[in-house]
Order: sequence, then structure tokens, then C-alpha cells
Amino acid sequence: MTMKPFALATAMAALLAAGPALSQDLPPLLQGLDLGSLGVETKRDGEREYEGRLPDGTEIEARFDLAGNLVKLEADDGTLPAPLIEAALPEPVRAHPGIALLARVTEIETDSRYLEIEGRDADGAEMKLRFDPSSARLIGAQTERGALPQALVDEILPPAVRNAEIFGTFASLNGIRAEGDRYGLRGRDGSGARMGAQLDASGAVLRFRGDDDDDHPRGRMHDRMKERMEGRMEGRDHGRHGEHRHPMGGPAAQIDTVAISQRLSDAGYGGFGLLQQRGPRLSLQATNPDGEPVTLELDPGGEILRETAR
Repeated sequence: MTMKPFALATAMAALLAAGPALSQDLPPLLQGLDLGSLGVETKRDGEREYEGRLPDGTEIEARFDLAGNLVKLEADDGTLPAPLIEAALPEPVRAHPGIALLARVTEIETDSRYLEIEGRDADGAEMKLRFDPSSARLIGAQTERGALPQALVDEILPPAVRNAEIFGTFASLNGIRAEGDRYGLRGRDGSGARMGAQLDASGAVLRFRGDDDDDHPRGRMHDRMKERMEGRMEGRDHGRHGEHRHPMGGPAAQIDTVAISQRLSDAGYGGFGLLQQRGPRLSLQATNPDGEPVTLELDPGGEILRETAR
């Protein structure tokens, strides 16, 4: 009798979890933690995921890539132990003043583009900090409640962005992120309405999202920003001599869906639906960085022209 692959994999996982050999094969980062109820799973992409429990009952989950590099480390309903944090984070990141704002660290995620630390502040509110992995420079911060400390805002955003007119309309900022020469802002206006914007390094507004009520100050600004963006795109859709040209280079042009997906993922979007072409533009249902379901209107290169709630 031949055992099916799934049953065989399940049986092997159970044997590994029960046997002492697994603890000896743990990545160096996890050794010495006295983890119990150990289990391991190999994903389709070759990543390995380890699960175990600390003596205090905290469940630890860790994922490593094919080369053995840490991808994600998480404490389920608990706190990552200090020795584990010290081993997972480079010293310049651990020494950053922002880390001191976290009363406890619950998750660490690594990527070629960023190193993200998630935890809770002294009031129990969730907080995330994002660093550049090569320079250890702070490039993002987000808080669940209230406003981000001004010191973090000043560190991430250049003076040109902080001096921009749109920046002054935010009564509070709860999320900021640097992505190359672009800067994303999320927060609330003086009335408590949510708003968001993306600016370039010079302080010019690339995108704006706010209250769509025409009688609301944010709604009027939203209309002005939308007009600017549409005017800019109309200029792109015409040739140098005023002749209309298809921005995708003609009907035979191909849409690079992988590049578009990567670009949107880098900007914090997810939960993508079917990408549809509507004339010279693209339409895509997704979830924005705030976790809200939205419909995105994109240019052929994946640049967001408009975001509307669903």
C-alpha cells in the first residue's frame, strides 16, 4: 500500500513534532528558547514555518526562507522574549528611540525592502515601525490610536513635505511611510474625518483621499486634487503635437500585472481582485493600507489615479 503525499507529509510532521531531533535542527535563532510542542511545515515556495510554545504558554511562530533567513517572527497573544528580539534585530535598530515606545514587541517581519517591528505601546495601542534594512533608517510608523510622536514625523518626512499646504490640513497623523522619493500620510482632519495623501520629495501632492462631501473642507480639497490629477493625465494621453495617442502604446501593448501587483503591494495595498481595462485606464478592486475595501483606477503602469470606497 502506497501512502498518499499529503498523508505522508502529515505523518512526517507529526513524527518530527514529537521527536527530540527537531529541537536539534532548529534555526540558530530559535535554539535555546526551550520551545515545547514543536512543529514544522515546509511551504510550496520552500519556506519553512516553525511553531512552538514557550514555558509561559506563549505560542511562537517563525518563518524562514530557503537560505535560512528570517522572514517573520510572531508571538501569538504574547510577547517576544528579549533574547529573541536582540538576536533578530540589528543593533542600530534596537538602539533607535522609536523602539523604546514599544512596551512589548509582538511581531518582526523582514524583507529586502524593509524591516518591520510591531508591538504595543504603554497604553496597549498597536504600533508599527518600519526601517530600511541596509541603513537602519526609520522609513515608516503607524499607531492604532492617537497621533504619532512628532519626533518620528520629523525624522521620516523631509522639510519640503512638512511645509506643504496639504500637510497643514492634517490635525493628527497616525501613519506615515517613505517609499523612495514618495511619502504617504494617513490621519484625520480637525473634524475627525479620515484623510490620506501621497507627496513627492518636493512637497507636491500626487494623491489625495478625504471626505467626498462637497460641503466639507476636505471634500472641496479632494475635488481640487482630483482635477489636478485628471488634468495631468490628460496631458499624458496626448502627443507633443496635440494628437491623441493610446497610453498603452496601441492595442497590442501588454499589461504587466506582476509589476502592477508588486507596486501596489509596496504601497500597502492587498486583497486584489480582477484587473480590468476600461478604455486607456485600468480598474482594480483591492484593500487599501487602512484595511478598507476600495476600487482603484490606475494608469497602464500601475500608478493610482483615483481611489474610491466600495
